[in-house]
Amino acid sequence: MEELLERNSCSNCNFSPLNSAFCPNCGQKKLTKKDLSLGALTQELIQGFFNFENAFFRTLKSFFFSPNNYVSSYNLGKRKKYISPIKWFLIANAIYFLFPFINTFTTTLQIQLSGLIYSNLINDLVETLISSSTVDLETFHLKYNDLTKTLSKIFLLALPLMFSCVTYLTNFNEKKHKPLLFHINYSLILYSFLLTTILCLFPLIHSLIANGSQAYINDTTITSVSLVSLNIYGFFLYRGFFKSGLVKNILRTVLLNISFYLLIFAYRFLLLVVTLVWMHFN
Repeated sequence: MEELLERNSCSNCNFSPLNSAFCPNCGQKKLTKKDLSLGALTQELIQGFFNFENAFFRTLKSFFFSPNNYVSSYNLGKRKKYISPIKWFLIANAIYFLFPFINTFTTTLQIQLSGLIYSNLINDLVETLISSSTVDLETFHLKYNDLTKTLSKIFLLALPLMFSCVTYLTNFNEKKHKPLLFHINYSLILYSFLLTTILCLFPLIHSLIANGSQAYINDTTITSVSLVSLNIYGFFLYRGFFKSGLVKNILRTVLLNISFYLLIFAYRFLLLVVTLVWMHFN
């Protein structure tokens, strides 16, 4: 321990001589006797908790009431007081998978085969795979649903990335001032709203109002509610981000709405293919 305290060079970058409390090269703090005590660990734990707590509640408030200010501030470098959009999206993912009121993104095999626009095209293929497998129909469904739930956690990140590419292309003339990363951050927050509010909070409120009775929730009602809610939220989220005339903004809104739902179907189809291929070779 004495060697660490008497060391005259930076422990992080080896800058020497280190004659100040902080390294002038990398900013690393020079170790003191206090830093090597149990009290330092306790202090670091408390500071870390309250720093996260403050950032979390500040981000939560901005996420619902001023999303544009949150993302634009983060894009412009004011990042210390907010949780990053990618971390917020991962938190939203965790909430969605812990409270799966609606399996829009998990998508069971039954839904894949009967409730989507491509279902009729894949029924024969799936039936062939089931008949050639060594398990019965019920076991195949169970294995598929367990695996697709795991894979969906990985592939869900692809949706905001694909959507951000669409928003980037519709605003390509501003690429110098609004790079793709800016679009990705906005898209991550939009999909976070979808996961936490439309797919978790709304169904929870509905079930509480219905006093535990069977909630009438299906793809049609989800699509209707999400279309209205996402457009309202998207208006406040992207307000000021796209700078163009009224007609162009209307056309962009229509295009983004269409692409939003097409990407969800593309995601579900990709998830189906990957899950079936995984099951076939494992």
